[in-house]
Amino acid sequence: MKRSIFTSIILFLSACSVAFAMPPSNTEAATDTLVGLIINQKGKAMKNISVVYAGKVERTDKKGIFMFPEVSLSDTLSLLLPKKRIWQVPVVGMSFVKITVQEDRYSLDEAKDEIVYIGYGSMNKRTGSSGNISISGDELRKGGQTDIYRALTGKIAGLTVVRTDDGEMKFVIRGGAPSFVIEDNSALLVVDGMIVDNLDHVDIYSIEQVTVMKEATIYGMRGSNGAIVIKTK
Repeated sequence: MKRSIFTSIILFLSACSVAFAMPPSNTEAATDTLVGLIINQKGKAMKNISVVYAGKVERTDKKGIFMFPEVSLSDTLSLLLPKKRIWQVPVVGMSFVKITVQEDRYSLDEAKDEIVYIGYGSMNKRTGSSGNISISGDELRKGGQTDIYRALTGKIAGLTVVRTDDGEMKFVIRGGAPSFVIEDNSALLVVDGMIVDNLDHVDIYSIEQVTVMKEATIYGMRGSNGAIVIKTK
């Protein structure tokens, strides 16, 4: 019975979220990605917490992180917490949020760097057991290339640059041969926390660090083929 009531609450909040997020019929809904971190007052991650946003329901992972990729923007999200607490949290204009939960209240902060650190891991070396490999912008520019795809070619083991039939450049991680449908195994591209289709707009001289994530589970299914994460200055 408790489980069915809890499920009903989630569905109700989802419906409410959709209603509030619906744009006027003559406008196009703005979309973005919302990433959040939920911790308790001792700073420890709160896992398996249900979060409702823009008509969708996600749960925090073991690091306390949740993510809603490319959703219609909404002004609030709903937290379903232990002890039957349901809180509405204003997140308008935010892409990275940290919510600190106390007994009867919460605090809200923008925390992009902290969430990126927790989600991706900190890699100061080009090798490590985490499966992430990083290269600094200075090292990337040593070869004199101004094209990011050419500059990364041969710099990181397991990273392959391929060209599609229409001339578009793609990254494939782990060194495997690309499939006939390159979109099925190309890496996700992330620039300063935002998912992008290509790197054509990124100036190589503005890059501070490139991280190749062989396992990008923070992005769900979209990160199943890994991710190229670029941080600019």
